[in-house]
Amino acid sequence: MKVRILFSVVFSALLVAPFACDDEEKMASIQGSWQGAKAEGEVLVFGVPSGFEEEDETFHPILEFKQGGIVTLTQGGVPSEGTWSQDGEMLTTSLTFDTNFIDLSGTYTIQTLTDSKLVLYYEKDGTYQDPDTGIEIEGTLKATLSFDKN
Repeated sequence: MKVRILFSVVFSALLVAPFACDDEEKMASIQGSWQGAKAEGEVLVFGVPSGFEEEDETFHPILEFKQGGIVTLTQGGVPSEGTWSQDGEMLTTSLTFDTNFIDLSGTYTIQTLTDSKLVLYYEKDGTYQDPDTGIEIEGTLKATLSFDKN
């Protein structure tokens, strides 16, 4: 009887194992063309929200990640070229383009990378100017950039 129960357990495990889900999904390739969909950012002062929050629904640059570590950013028809590298969930670019609240050069955490969606997270300490008031705020910028695959 014990042998029969043990055989049933082992057999069941062998049937289920190939279909078990891996908790960590594999990321898709970042290479290709990505259209900016939305940019969100806020500045924290000593870890507390400063009231400076920005959401840009008109964030529509096109990023094209090419083989060999070249990235092209096109904003308003004007291209800018730089380099890129990826190490796991970390993406580093040397682009010189910036938005109202973020310089796109630096290192990002890839939050989402599928065949159709790219979401990047960026955090940096510095001095930032509120575009509405012109007041400079020293703190930590936290930004999320969302892109859709072209």
